Amino acid sequence: MQKSLLALTLGYCALIIPAGAQQIALSEQIWSGDVIRAEGQPLVPLFDGWFTNPDGTHSLCFSYFNMNTEESFDIPVGELNMLLDERFADALIPTHFDPLPPAYRHVFCAFTVDVPADFGVDDRIVWRLTSNGQTLEVPGKIIPPYVMDEPASGGRGEIAPLVALEEDGEAVRGRRGIHREVQANVGEPLTLGAWIEHEEPEVWVGWAQHSGPGNITFDRKEYEFDPGSGPATVAASFSAPGVYVIRMQTIESTASFEFYCCHTNAFFHVTVGD
Repeated sequence: MQKSLLALTLGYCALIIPAGAQQIALSEQIWSGDVIRAEGQPLVPLFDGWFTNPDGTHSLCFSYFNMNTEESFDIPVGELNMLLDERFADALIPTHFDPLPPAYRHVFCAFTVDVPADFGVDDRIVWRLTSNGQTLEVPGKIIPPYVMDEPASGGRGEIAPLVALEEDGEAVRGRRGIHREVQANVGEPLTLGAWIEHEEPEVWVGWAQHSGPGNITFDRKEYEFDPGSGPATVAASFSAPGVYVIRMQTIESTASFEFYCCHTNAFFHVTVGD
């Protein structure tokens, strides 16, 4: 399921023009790598696709494209960062957005929204983001062209890594992910680990701040990892107390992101004390 930047930007999101402003159709704008800047550009919310779960429900995958190579954003859930459907208010919407990743460009399936089995092809869930003065929104939908292979692709012969967040603990594959709650303190690095199994001798692992009231620094954010060498680890430090979410993603290689299969998400819910 390969998509170009043009399709991602024009096909999946709508620009909300302030009242009184002259509207220029997105189809008349030129979108290319030239629109990427160090700062000053908006975040683009994206809809990656959807898949059906074993219980008959469906999961919709949302991601984002930061058009800035240096500027990050912290946008709390609310007027500037929201799903336009109160039924899904508990979705794990990201509130921290890292700058543009140079290798794989956009952050794939940063969060999923589970919808009931009777969610129809005419139903929509819209994610709206406002950044640098521009409001963009994207509709999530379960129409056939956007169905995703999950957690394996028979055509490409790939499978998402199996991930556990405790040694010999529950393990899952896929983008809905696995969750763990942990405790930490400001000024004391927290070591997190993920036990990964995969048929390939090496996988990619990436760690990112998903949400939280302060900043998280990592001793290393992305690396190639041998699943047979023990847990993949990271040391995270927090600038302020509060509740944070750290998102870990793992896939055979970042090149596989281009085909929208097959990666696993893991979410660490961290309560940080003084």
